[in-house]
Amino acid sequence: MDTPAAPEAAAGPEALPRHSIAVVSRRTGLSQLVLRAWERRYHVVEPGRTESGRRRYSDLDIVRLGLLRRLTAADHRIGDVANLPLVELRELAEGLPEPWPEMNAGANIGAGMAGSLVGALPVTAAELLTEALAAVAALQSAALEDVLARASMHLSRPALRQELIRPLLERVGELWRDGTLRIAHEHMASSIVQSFLSATNASQMPDAGAPLLVVAAPARNRHELGALLVASLGLELGWEVLYLGADLPAEEIAAAALQRGARAVYLSLIFPASDVVVAGQIDLLRRLAGPGLAILAGGAASASYDAVLLQAGAFRTDTPEAFERALVEILN
Repeated sequence: MDTPAAPEAAAGPEALPRHSIAVVSRRTGLSQLVLRAWERRYHVVEPGRTESGRRRYSDLDIVRLGLLRRLTAADHRIGDVANLPLVELRELAEGLPEPWPEMNAGANIGAGMAGSLVGALPVTAAELLTEALAAVAALQSAALEDVLARASMHLSRPALRQELIRPLLERVGELWRDGTLRIAHEHMASSIVQSFLSATNASQMPDAGAPLLVVAAPARNRHELGALLVASLGLELGWEVLYLGADLPAEEIAAAALQRGARAVYLSLIFPASDVVVAGQIDLLRRLAGPGLAILAGGAASASYDAVLLQAGAFRTDTPEAFERALVEILN
């Protein structure tokens, strides 16, 4: 069993647990899922906790995690360096380049991340997808979390979304429909992926003055994963994203968009299709928001609302390319 990280000698303010996991993620370039996986598996740091149970990290924790990231970027195995004292980590990292946070998604920095179901470390989206499906079939939520954590270090954000997460969800859905998997498998996969996307999106900071996109699934639409994928894409394209979740009435979506001065709203329409209540919500959103707010919509059921979307002057964007074109058009 792994031992906790070696305690540091300092007892000053730099050792006080005061930083949230979001701050640590931004400063180190490690995703929140990777941070949690390293803590759980290797005890790389021992964060403090608030009264409500939220993690709090010290300045020394941030230094330690930053060094570990640099070392894994240089092909050190995380299991070999996770519990070394800070002075040894600094010696090992001496002369190594300092990776920028933006390298997190595209650089091969996780050569030591353990947790593979088959022992080898997958480095392609296809291999990661195979391992993720095996984790779902075995109902191994921790293994699926580890796959996603490693994927966030090996794949670019577009590849992560298009070549792993979307195919994973589609394949799990197919296996559920043909009886290979049970609904429990689908729910487990959806829950883990939803948490992963939420954490990944929260770690992305838009530039000051970025246009605002509101993303939501309207009333009677209870599936969040499509909306989360769109939120991720919006962030990649340089927009600030206000994510409101699922099953939200048009009145609330419009109020949030108007209060924040949003340039656009995206509606995720997955299920139900051709529903009169949903159609009414789209029409109501247009009337409440006024003509100046762009409305975009996509998802498996979006084509069934073509008539009301057309009447509302909305863009239907069923592909990442169409979504990107619509955002460009809105700004021009």
